[in-house]
Amino acid sequence: MKTNLKNHLAAFAAIVTFACPHISLAQQNSAPPAFLAMAKKLESLKSISYNSYREINNITDNYFAKQSATCYIEFNQVDKLSVSRFRMEAADYISVYNGTESFGLSKTKKTYTLTERIDPKSFGSNSYFFNSIPTIRSVAQQIAESDTIPKHQRDTVIDGKNYKLVQVDLHRSSLQYMGSTMHFTKDVTISYRIVIDPETWLPYQVLERNNINKDGYNTKVVFTDINTNPKQPDEYSWYYTTYLKDYQPEKQEKREPLIATGAILLDWGLPEFGTDKQLTAADVKGKLVLLDFWIKNCGPCMESFPVLRRLQKTYGGDKFQLLSINAYDKKEEIAFFYKREKPAYKMLYNGLSWSKGIGVSYYPTAILIDKTGKVIYSGGFEHEKIEALIKANL
Repeated sequence: MKTNLKNHLAAFAAIVTFACPHISLAQQNSAPPAFLAMAKKLESLKSISYNSYREINNITDNYFAKQSATCYIEFNQVDKLSVSRFRMEAADYISVYNGTESFGLSKTKKTYTLTERIDPKSFGSNSYFFNSIPTIRSVAQQIAESDTIPKHQRDTVIDGKNYKLVQVDLHRSSLQYMGSTMHFTKDVTISYRIVIDPETWLPYQVLERNNINKDGYNTKVVFTDINTNPKQPDEYSWYYTTYLKDYQPEKQEKREPLIATGAILLDWGLPEFGTDKQLTAADVKGKLVLLDFWIKNCGPCMESFPVLRRLQKTYGGDKFQLLSINAYDKKEEIAFFYKREKPAYKMLYNGLSWSKGIGVSYYPTAILIDKTGKVIYSGGFEHEKIEALIKANL
């Protein structure tokens, strides 16, 4: 979700400053008592309901998002790490897993999506599981038993109430549901500060930061109205067939295959940011051209910016032209990156229709065109392979 969070940022800064002052903590790799108590409490649960509020504040990359949801979860009593059923409801969307199938309901579009025989580990990509109670539950024992993961504990006070604060530092990894892994290309340590209520030994907040982007990125998840003996939702609400009267299947957009190597790409034109003049294929005729397709809410796209800068600096000139093409973001959103990057290459926009027509469906996507307009590479932004092709074709 693209949401302006100026008001929430101020509130979040106050919480972090108050709950997490800058003090030196002695490192300990054994599990702190509060973390052990929380892990034990979570493992004992059969079900839970709560309201969840989440903020993601990525100031560096101009991305802000928030999400609120009402959550109901039943835990697997055989495999203690997993959930057996869940129902998460936000203002515009409902996500349900009934133990066999998973479906989502768009309240605004009145459409549904259905996935049968889903792998439960895939829930790690569900936004409702981001730094959530079921995610913490699924990895708490593993973290507690690790003698290589630094963990700290101290007391804190929020709104006049006493809490335990446990910090967990994960090197090149993050909190993932059921321990599913995420690859980090950077040497990063992600710090999680879990605020635990000593009256219930349940998490109240999860605050996340990292050592690379200390002031430019932080997240917060808050759990309220927690009930460890909740009433089950109506039995019919667990099945997508219940909603067929009011919801239609979501239509899958037909996607063109990505333009293949050997194809000719000659006729195109897009406005150039900073000039608003139309740049066409004729303007770069006779040059080796690298097309980089990107969008703002894309981590790998953000990581590609320094590479683009280096490629332009190394090879830019009469024989090579790098073109950065934004697919669909608003002009004012692109302006943030144009001002930040000050690109020596050309940045184009309004590229959605053209990019769809040549099969660009993920970001970043790179297409390298030789001097005759023939595609000699199309695919993900594999910069080493792309650079080798640039050198070979100049």
